[in-house]
Amino acid sequence: MTPEEDKIWKSIQARDKQAFEQYYKDHYRLFYIAAIKYLADPGLAQEVVNDVFVTLWQNADKVVIQSSLKAYLHRSVINRSLNLLDKNKRDRQQLEISRQAEGIAEPKEMETNELKLLLYQAIDSLPEQCRKVFRMSRFEGLKQQEIADRLGISIKTVKNHVTNALQQLKRVLDGWHNLPLLMALINYFFWHRH
Repeated sequence: MTPEEDKIWKSIQARDKQAFEQYYKDHYRLFYIAAIKYLADPGLAQEVVNDVFVTLWQNADKVVIQSSLKAYLHRSVINRSLNLLDKNKRDRQQLEISRQAEGIAEPKEMETNELKLLLYQAIDSLPEQCRKVFRMSRFEGLKQQEIADRLGISIKTVKNHVTNALQQLKRVLDGWHNLPLLMALINYFFWHRH
């Protein structure tokens, strides 16, 4: 556990409601992404994350965390998600989960989710028109001319918006050290051109 995380965990164990609520706000989306991957249901994913945090708050004095608070909560969210799945689905995913329990896949999955979260936050923070153009280009797969026609703007403006968005995403990716994941995301966002 990092010193910062250790300090937060000790605050939560000491019943510091403000520290607990801040940690929840800062990490909710990360754990929500983990839950939605298994459940494919936004309502259930939200319920799972909330349940995990409530349980943590209620049992903070009894919980022993070996690795990190984030890893502990991530594992709890996945376990609770699996418990909500029907028997057949659970059986199909059990092999994947047992591998993650070994601690091999889990850090990679958490890292992937964290980077995706950073990228989506960066996209969400773009100016409205720039964000709209970028989403139409990268998520809807529209060609630049189609975007220009739909929005009533020039192709040059479309290109400028996409360039500005990519520069913003590059700033988010600076300093990220997971090379295979980074290459996959760069391939998707930066070379996915129309």
